Amino acid sequence: MGAFGVVAPAALLFVVVLHLARAIAGAGDEAAALLAFKGASVAADPGGALAGWDNSSSGSPCAWAGVSCADGRVRALDLSGLSLSGRLRLDSLLALPALQRLDLRGNAFHGDLSRRGSPPRTASCALVHVDLSSNTFNGTLPRAFLASCGGLQSLNLSRNSLTGGGFPFPPSLRTLDMSRNHLSDAGLLNYTLTGCHTIQYLNLSANQFTGTLLEIAPCSEVAVLDLSWNLMSSILPARFMAMAPANLTYLSIAGNNFSGDISDYEFGACANLKLLDWSCNRLSGMGLPKSLSKCRHLETLDMSGNKLLSGPVPVFLGELQSLRRLSLAGNQFTGEIPDELSLLCKTLVDLDLSSNKLIGSLPASFGQCIMLQVLDLGNNQLSGDFVVTVITNISSLRVLRLPLNNITGANPLPALASRCPLLEVVDLGSNEFDGEIMPDLCMSLPSLRKLLLPNNYISGTVPPSLGNCGNLESIDLSFNLLVGQIPPEILFLPKLVDLVMWANSLSGEIPGKFCSNSTTLETLVISYNDFNGSIPQSITRCVNLIWVSLAGNHLTGSVPSGFGGLQNLAILQLNKNSLSGQVPAELGSCSNLIWLDLNSNDLTGTIPPQLAAQAGLITGATVSGKQFAFLRNEAGNICPGAGVLFEFLDIRPERLANFPAVHLCSSTRIYTGTTVYTFRNNGSMIFLDFSYNSLTGMIPASFGNMTYLEVLNLGHNELTGAIPDAFTGLKEIGVLDLSHNNLTGIIPSGLGCLHFLADFDVSNNNLTGEIPTSGQLITFPASRYANNSGLCGIPLDPCVHNGSAGGIPQTSYRHKKFARESVVLSVTLSMLILLSLLIIQYKLWRPIKINQKKYKLVTVIASHHQAN
Repeated sequence: MGAFGVVAPAALLFVVVLHLARAIAGAGDEAAALLAFKGASVAADPGGALAGWDNSSSGSPCAWAGVSCADGRVRALDLSGLSLSGRLRLDSLLALPALQRLDLRGNAFHGDLSRRGSPPRTASCALVHVDLSSNTFNGTLPRAFLASCGGLQSLNLSRNSLTGGGFPFPPSLRTLDMSRNHLSDAGLLNYTLTGCHTIQYLNLSANQFTGTLLEIAPCSEVAVLDLSWNLMSSILPARFMAMAPANLTYLSIAGNNFSGDISDYEFGACANLKLLDWSCNRLSGMGLPKSLSKCRHLETLDMSGNKLLSGPVPVFLGELQSLRRLSLAGNQFTGEIPDELSLLCKTLVDLDLSSNKLIGSLPASFGQCIMLQVLDLGNNQLSGDFVVTVITNISSLRVLRLPLNNITGANPLPALASRCPLLEVVDLGSNEFDGEIMPDLCMSLPSLRKLLLPNNYISGTVPPSLGNCGNLESIDLSFNLLVGQIPPEILFLPKLVDLVMWANSLSGEIPGKFCSNSTTLETLVISYNDFNGSIPQSITRCVNLIWVSLAGNHLTGSVPSGFGGLQNLAILQLNKNSLSGQVPAELGSCSNLIWLDLNSNDLTGTIPPQLAAQAGLITGATVSGKQFAFLRNEAGNICPGAGVLFEFLDIRPERLANFPAVHLCSSTRIYTGTTVYTFRNNGSMIFLDFSYNSLTGMIPASFGNMTYLEVLNLGHNELTGAIPDAFTGLKEIGVLDLSHNNLTGIIPSGLGCLHFLADFDVSNNNLTGEIPTSGQLITFPASRYANNSGLCGIPLDPCVHNGSAGGIPQTSYRHKKFARESVVLSVTLSMLILLSLLIIQYKLWRPIKINQKKYKLVTVIASHHQAN
């Protein structure tokens, strides 16, 4: 016993030393594996995050950045958001025997994640959670990706550029997120939907899958399925919901192209479904299927944006007593809002019935919706006094949207402010509210972020007290009857993003206090008022400006310097003022400027060629998604400008149709929509209008580099020189107006290759030569070429060619011919009569045949334009 008592501690010490030795050896192996990963995968480390990864300080990597250990072994590696880049090789990391969590999201790793070779048979993979999202991986994943990781439970490959592959995945996998890639692999879709695997969370949204929707295998364990925003189509499978797994709780097929009548669709038991999103498809039907009422656990139901669902709003929806969010927006539902919907008041948080054809008012019982935070009834035909009598009883309300209805009377702001203190968004645009804006609004609504009252009949002045709304981000008071000045206090709002007050009767000078307290301002639209004075220099301090419109006022002075520093500026409208001085060359430094309108001012000097400096460099994103109206001048150069762009949120087209600016021309057309870029990273300006100024000099040839320019109007100036041959590079040009200048030379023949040219005007210049017969140039009326004494050819008089002078108008030829015929007449009258008859017959016959051919060509081209 005594000997054993002596030997036991020695044996124990030996075991400890042996374990320590193995730990040290293991740590050395793990350090080597991590360094191998760094050497093979990290080509750039701009922040120096891995600078401390080396063997000089310690054999253990547990103190290295991003490395977490337990019991001396590497358990987790978190290198997320470090801007690392390189071709990712996972071989060395998969060899770490204790690594369970790997997070490389938010870097710039690339490649297709293939391995260099087959892993050793002794290699083990302990990974449980892997996140490789938000990198730049592309191509097809290797088959059976991470199959050696027998305990893998979650895999996130979202926000990359993968196209498919990867399956079959390890049988242990529970969560798979491959959203926001370029996936189109039918095999992957078939495997994930119809296979008997253990995946419970499956997100394949925002990819490029096509074809029909496959039924989910009965043996599937999927509980969350997101197939939204793909390219799938066909009629919705009749048994898809009835045969879905019982544990399905979340289903989204939004943003595809599924169709079919769902009036009698069968939802089956629908025992555990909590979210159903079928929005933004082409589903049709009279109402919604009654079987939907079986889904008693539904918390979110979104059928918005199908456009073809019609009939009354189903009353059975009131039976879904767990419903928190209901959206039926963007359909054709008619009739009144059913009182039965108020049965949801105990749970309902978000109700969106906008963009339907609903009439009447909101039932009084909705005043009991104590949980309701978001109410959107916009773009219907609602009327009555329900805002004051019903909505003001919903004290929990945070977002109220009622635009584009038929609600009349005094604006309800005082009632809302006194009884709905949590309001953050108030949108009452395009109704018929009148009265003034209450002066103490912000004292009652301290959380107010958006105040949208456009297209009403609000009168009085803009209250300076709005400057006390510390959370206010957007103010839209356009198309009202407001007078007075813009209170400088508003310009000190620390979070102000949008200031929109166009089409009022505001006057005085524009305050010079822009961006004194912050630089958050993005939209400044105060056009078509009665402002005078100069453009404040302080505007150029607002470095985040995207849309600036000061048009249609009485502004004087020059364009202040500094606009070239506004790198987000996309739209600049200073037209219809009395501005003087030169066009600032620095505007060519605005790397996102796509719309520049300076027409109808008193600008002088030459046109800076530097304006085309940003051609080919503009990226398409800055002003995407903005609602707009474009008033196009279709009367030609008798009206100033090519057209006017308006900010158009919550404005009725019929109200704009009565706006005085619309009637400045005898022929106009209004286009409405949402801004969408047609290019990504190689764009140029798309609209440039300098007409009705006093600009001199030559037209810069550099403008021909603006390959996406659609409208170029330089008419009614004093420009000289020739039309640049480089204009043949304007491949997208639709409107080209160079009229009423002093241009000389010929019309470049290459302009006939501009296939989108729909309006061309070079009248009232000094152009010469024959009008090119190629393309569409001969389809425009003669008025577009008028008052150029040296021009000839269709649609003007035919040209007569001679060796020395080339093409000349036929009128000159006839004078010379008359002189020659007088000489011939003195020789023999009979010969002249005979010859003249022959010549006249020939000349009358030949132009008729030519003109018949030209007319057929014109007819074809004109029909083509109308069809497009």
